[in-house]
Amino acid sequence: MDRTEIEDRIRHVAKNTDALIVKLDTLTSRIDTARTNENKELVEYYEKQFAETSVEFMDGVETILDGWYALNGIPRPPADHEILDGDTLDVIHNTVVEIVQGQPGTTLQPQITARNVGPAGATGVVPSAALIEEPLEQGVIPRRTSKRNRGGKVDLTG
Repeated sequence: MDRTEIEDRIRHVAKNTDALIVKLDTLTSRIDTARTNENKELVEYYEKQFAETSVEFMDGVETILDGWYALNGIPRPPADHEILDGDTLDVIHNTVVEIVQGQPGTTLQPQITARNVGPAGATGVVPSAALIEEPLEQGVIPRRTSKRNRGGKVDLTG
């Protein structure tokens, strides 16, 4: 898959994932209302809908992560070896925002080396130590200059 195809896939999945966030928010409100009204059947129904939508949302997040790794030529490590720190998540978020806004390629990518491979709790993107011997990408993770929306929603449009 070439860069354009990966970016198109990320763009499509990000828009769908953004819509799922709205759906999850709506379902949360409906669950709260059903609880307030002591309607057990509705609570169970909306909780089931919430669980199904959550799985769909997480599938979208996983697809976006797969695309980010592919864009950077980094093999994605197994889940038990993958640790994404806050700075790396910011880089991933900024990359997705740039792709959705049609401005790909301006975010600096984290430097991935054997130095940031370690046990749980280590920082950085942590692939399996066997996969990394030399740096794959040169660059520095930029520090956040603004706070993201902390209202439980992800702003994919910037």
